[in-house]
Amino acid sequence: MKKIFKDKEFFITILTLVIPITLQNLISSSLNMVDNLMIGKLGENSIAAVGLVNQYFFIFMLCLSGINAGAGIFMSQFWGRKDTLNIRKILGLDLILSISASLIFSITAFIFPETIMKIFTKDNVVINLGIQYLEIIGITFIFTAITQAYSTALRCIGVAKPPMFASLMGVLINALLNWILIFGHFGLKPMGVVGAAMATSIARFVEMIYITIYSYKFNDIVSAKLREMISFNSNFVKSYFKTSSSVIINEIVWALGMTTYSVIYAKIGISAVASMQIATTINNMFMVLCIGLATAASIVIGNKIGANEEDIAIEYATKLGILVPLVGLVTGIGLWVSSPLIVKAFNIKEDTLRLTIIVLKIMAIFAPLRFFNVLMIVGVFRGGGDTTYSMLVQLGTVWCFAIPAGFIAAVYFRLPLNKVFFIICLEEVVKLFFEAKRLHSKKWIRNIV
Repeated sequence: MKKIFKDKEFFITILTLVIPITLQNLISSSLNMVDNLMIGKLGENSIAAVGLVNQYFFIFMLCLSGINAGAGIFMSQFWGRKDTLNIRKILGLDLILSISASLIFSITAFIFPETIMKIFTKDNVVINLGIQYLEIIGITFIFTAITQAYSTALRCIGVAKPPMFASLMGVLINALLNWILIFGHFGLKPMGVVGAAMATSIARFVEMIYITIYSYKFNDIVSAKLREMISFNSNFVKSYFKTSSSVIINEIVWALGMTTYSVIYAKIGISAVASMQIATTINNMFMVLCIGLATAASIVIGNKIGANEEDIAIEYATKLGILVPLVGLVTGIGLWVSSPLIVKAFNIKEDTLRLTIIVLKIMAIFAPLRFFNVLMIVGVFRGGGDTTYSMLVQLGTVWCFAIPAGFIAAVYFRLPLNKVFFIICLEEVVKLFFEAKRLHSKKWIRNIV
């Protein structure tokens, strides 16, 4: 343990990326928190409606994350070799795939909003509110696709601050417009969930404009011309999909798994959906450091492997495997202690409030395990190019254990939300054994460039 804290180069390398990435994630989570706090003033139906729409957006985001994560593996290793030309090719491919995915999700949202809502709930009030929200934010999918592609490229070359500033601008604009449009200020009529959707849409558009302008005006690596971005051939595309397909499939099917959890919670009742929406939003605020550490690990390990410094990559992975669960323990304690105070900010019934606090405390208990597992899957193994193993472990534990166990607990045994959620969280325990074994084997190191 002392060796870890004495290694200044290790800490400087990691913190240079972790701090801005974590702050960006914190700002993005704050945007969701602001949305939920303000929408929470409208009641549980509005919270549930926006929460269920966000499950659809969540599927899109994880699809996008899979595309970007696959591109990020290549960008990180190419940057280890200082190969700018291939970074621009990967960026071009990333944009084409991301925009294509965004168009599919947007068109589906515009044509079938009611069908999407009915997947999650049969409550007509929630469905109607959700349709109003979904039909507006559907346009923002393409904004998010462009923002995420350029943000990924910048982070992979060690430029992590601009994406953070883009998110900061977005959350500030979103908070201000939420206040104006949801409740009706400056002579405007209160617009409720429609106002929240408009505020979010404008905020995401501003983020896209900022990150695009920065990429082309202030950075000479990702400021690629169109002909450079589309100069790849079929072999280049095949190479991308050979590594990235596992990540994309993993993210999509995992997203469907998380959405299935929402369906399970909806079987318990609308108050359970509202509790999970609030608890998840609060928990995400505490998980930002975990995602920051995992993202930074993926970039740094990819850089080292691309530069043919596998020994250093192994050393960094081992140190992070010890350090990150300790960070998760501290985070879990913070979540446990603060959850009763944070939940009181929401306008929900007393029973829903108590249930939300219990759920948050369960999340706190599993935080160290979740930190380790996210580090391995999102950070170490992806950075090392070992994407198929991560996919098999992730999907196996979600679909073969957590979902069946949660469904049986909720539908057949009619257990309350807190017990159903605890059973689902046991997935982290199962996952731990597979991840620790793979880390020790060193089979996750694959130089793909």
